[in-house]
This record gives sequence, structure tokens and C-alpha cells, in this order.
Amino acid sequence: MLVVADHNPTRHIRFAYVNWLLMIACLLVFVLRVPWEAYAFTPAHLHLVGGIKAPGGAFEIISTMASYIFLHATPLHLAGNLLAMWVFGDNIEDCMGHWRYAVFFILCGMGGAGAEALFSASPQVPVIGASGAISGLMGAYLLLHPRARVLVLVAFRVPVLVPAGVFVGLSVALDLLAALSPAMPSDVLIAFWAHLGGFASGAALITLFRARDVPLFQPATAYPEGGFLGLGRFAIDLGSDRMSLGSKVLFWVKAAVFFILITLGVEWLLA
Repeated sequence: MLVVADHNPTRHIRFAYVNWLLMIACLLVFVLRVPWEAYAFTPAHLHLVGGIKAPGGAFEIISTMASYIFLHATPLHLAGNLLAMWVFGDNIEDCMGHWRYAVFFILCGMGGAGAEALFSASPQVPVIGASGAISGLMGAYLLLHPRARVLVLVAFRVPVLVPAGVFVGLSVALDLLAALSPAMPSDVLIAFWAHLGGFASGAALITLFRARDVPLFQPATAYPEGGFLGLGRFAIDLGSDRMSLGSKVLFWVKAAVFFILITLGVEWLLA
């Protein structure tokens, strides 16, 4: 699944500039080809996993638990994380203010690094990417805006509108299954425990970092109708409370049409 957009306006800030600065930092680090070897986080450096000590001691461990967030392996890795930050980050920054958001983002990433150190089956493999911190954003979003609808590409092809709680909950469940699965191929180098640690950190920290006038579990009435630049009308909508028989038929027709058209488009681009 790939989250593409939400229709959830900010109410306390005019512009989420800290979120954009963090996104730009990730982009610049990638474009400038900063050598990741010196800044990636190696879970085995934490004594809790019984690995070798970091050459730089505690300072290196703590600094790499933050610096690894801004490193990405491939353009697709970077693009997917930037897109998720764009979707979820502005509303989290809106609920707590600019600089508290910066601290929150880094702490979620560090929480993800700690979880990877505790539970990783391959602690000697360096970890890079903002996914742990982004999972923290998703954990916070789940507690704040579970009924807000997000536009998701299922199988990277079929556009579907779903409540954020469904998307985040399913993402966490899939990460947990992958992290616990003994059948996971050895060549799949994804830090699932960093995702789960980041999610848990975000869900816990949002109760402390949010402004006093920002309630948790906001109802569906808190979000405006429409949106998504008019594209929502063409997507499969799973956010409706009730679906008539005609809506269910239309749902499956849309699913088939979207899958065929987008698959043909993807195959044409890759040809």
C-alpha cells in the first residue's frame, strides 16, 4: 500500500515549515550523496543485543540514532518516505507546534532505532531511512484523526479512499506479521521493528506533545467533504458508513477498471 494524500486541513498553523525542512533535509542528504556508513545506525552497537561496541562510544550511538533518519538507499525509498511525511506530517505539526514537532519526529526515529536494537534478527546490519520516524507520525495520526480519509494506492495500482485508522492499523499489523515471521527471506532488508518502535513511540508521545485544545479520536464530522483535487469521486470509497447494493456493485466495477487501466499504464511506463 502507498498512501498518496489526505484531506485534513491544518487549524493552528498556517504552514508546516518544519515538516518541509525535514523533507528537504532528507532530499539534500540523498542528492549530495552523503556517505551513509558514518551516519547509519547499527543495532549491534547497543549493548542490549550483545554486539560490538561503537568506536565512538555513547555519543556515536546516540547521534546515529538520529542521523540514520535522513539517509535513504534508493530514489524509491526516498520518494515513498517523503510522500508519507507530506501526508501525515503537517497535521501532526499542526497539533503541537513547530519546534515540538521537530523534537517529536527525532524521538520517534530514535524509538524505532531502539526497538530494532532490541528485537532485530540481524543487528549487525546498519539501518537507514525515515520510516521509523514516519511510523511515529502514523501512530500519532491514528490517535488524533482515525476517521479522516486518506487516498491509498492498493498494490500500487488501485486508488482507494479509506479511514486513516484502517490504513494505519493494517500497516502496523503487516509490519508485526513480517517482523515475527520466520519465513521472511533473508534478502528482505527492511527494519520492521524500527517501524513498530516508531509507531509505539508516536502513539505514546502524542499524548504529551499535543496542545491542550487538541482532542484525541476526532470524529468524522471534523473533516470537510470532497477534496483530493476532485479525484476522490473517481476512487473506490471505503469510508462511507453505509453502502447500498448499487454502491457495492459500483465498488467492484471501479476496482476492476482501475486495476486494469493502471496496470496497463504501469506496464507501458516500464516497457
